[in-house]
Amino acid sequence: MPFSGIMPHMNMHLRLPDDVHTRLKAAAEEDGNSVNSEAVTAISDYLARRQTARAREVAARIAERDAELLARLAE
Repeated sequence: MPFSGIMPHMNMHLRLPDDVHTRLKAAAEEDGNSVNSEAVTAISDYLARRQTARAREVAARIAERDAELLARLAE
């Protein structure tokens, strides 16, 4: 199915502790966003950082495993 320019979405209820909701609401107001938009941004940012951290871990394991080969290639 071709991209229509409309992002698909799903509805969900998210139970937040009061203190987290208060901080999220304050951040949304500060940024001029809705609470929903601020939550989507926060979740997206977290997932991007998580993926980046995983990639670094994999790269470190590969570098450790192939240290000798990498050293020879650097010569």
